Amino acid sequence: MNRKWFVVIFIILALDMVVSFFVKKSFINIETQTISENIKDQCVFLNGGSFKGCNNENFSLEKIIRDSEVIVKGTALNDRIYVKGSILTAFNVIKIYKGGIKNSKIYIFEPSYFNLGKYNNFFAYYGYNLMKPGHNYILFLKRWKYTNFVRYNPYYRGKEIYIFTHNSAIDKFEINKSNIAKVINFEDDIIRYGQVKDYEVFVYNKNELTEYYQLKEKVLNWISQN
Repeated sequence: MNRKWFVVIFIILALDMVVSFFVKKSFINIETQTISENIKDQCVFLNGGSFKGCNNENFSLEKIIRDSEVIVKGTALNDRIYVKGSILTAFNVIKIYKGGIKNSKIYIFEPSYFNLGKYNNFFAYYGYNLMKPGHNYILFLKRWKYTNFVRYNPYYRGKEIYIFTHNSAIDKFEINKSNIAKVINFEDDIIRYGQVKDYEVFVYNKNELTEYYQLKEKVLNWISQN
């Protein structure tokens, strides 16, 4: 074989190895195992901040709508992928209020997550609790901009993926009228996720809870008129 062809083949193989390396580097760490409800319930509950964020921001319905690229109503599905620092949850869209989607089934990165292994805890990011399968929600979303980088990953391929607009509890509202509240004293005992898993939001005081439900009431009134 001509020496020139050896050089060409070597260059092609080298390029292939480089491309493969960067494709693998673009993958996000996936934990594909199923986590039983019992394990989830026993995780230590940690609340990682107020839904108002680091700056104690005053959120209005108008601001949340303005900040969001997509607003949808639908049902959370029992289809979850556990990733590092998040949970990718399937969602069946029933109605679109803003933006456009390609599929009726979309996927959303939920900001709260289970940290299993050494710590075994549930970290609630900015007061956010996970969606419950079969329950209906109004969601305020932004498109996930990294889809193109992980298009070869079998767990992301073909999925239409979004994130919450502020990665906070104020981006998800369950469509019901029941306001359930319980005061938890962390100084008394360790709180397990099983004790708080049915709550819609985690707050630090009654004023925050009142503010959250006032905002939720505005959201529900808005979707009823649109």
